[in-house]
Amino acid sequence: MNLLKTLAAASAIALASFSANASQITSGGVTWDPDFDNGANSDFISNGYFSQYYVAGTTRTVNNDGVEITITAGDQITDFSLVTLGDSLQGFGSITDLNGQNSSDYCVTCQVLTFTFTDFLLADLTGTGSPLFTGGSAAVYADTGGIATSYADASDDLLWLELAAVFNDAAGSTLAVGGNITGATFASAYFDVIGGSVMSNFDTNGEEFGSDFSYLAFSNGTAGGLILNGNSI
Repeated sequence: MNLLKTLAAASAIALASFSANASQITSGGVTWDPDFDNGANSDFISNGYFSQYYVAGTTRTVNNDGVEITITAGDQITDFSLVTLGDSLQGFGSITDLNGQNSSDYCVTCQVLTFTFTDFLLADLTGTGSPLFTGGSAAVYADTGGIATSYADASDDLLWLELAAVFNDAAGSTLAVGGNITGATFASAYFDVIGGSVMSNFDTNGEEFGSDFSYLAFSNGTAGGLILNGNSI
């Protein structure tokens, strides 16, 4: 319930701050105010929710509560106690509000903004600052099919933004996790815009480490909510 309360509070702040503005622009089938004040020294904030899992990097046999099971490379793992080095974090979700507008307001030619993240490779489970990840990318889509129910559903329409993760801590991880793999309650990341139909609107390098977006996720294991902050032009 703490997750739901946190998301509700974040959404309420964004909605309370929204007001009609003559500077609203439309790009890639989405409309927003590029001068929006989100209270965080940036002008773009979106809230959403996601589902996540690990993708097995290797085939192996593991003992699961006394039962031997085989995990095949490429399998989706939702029991995070079975995750090991070389597996990668992946997921998908939807944007519930953008600069105080819900999808029926911000979408012009779409139904909702959906997103995916993938290839956050688990590189270290025991070192300083672990768990540590390498790689990672994300994408936002102007989706005409409504709320996504799978990775494929979330990534089958107009590519709105293409994002690459950057190092975000002294240990060089591309994903900073609060807690461990099985008990993490939040994660943070920073992304550079590298493509998409609205790349020119968001390639500002205005966030930490010269990135374009800061990302904060609150997780209850396989599901959670997110806040994506940045600046737009």
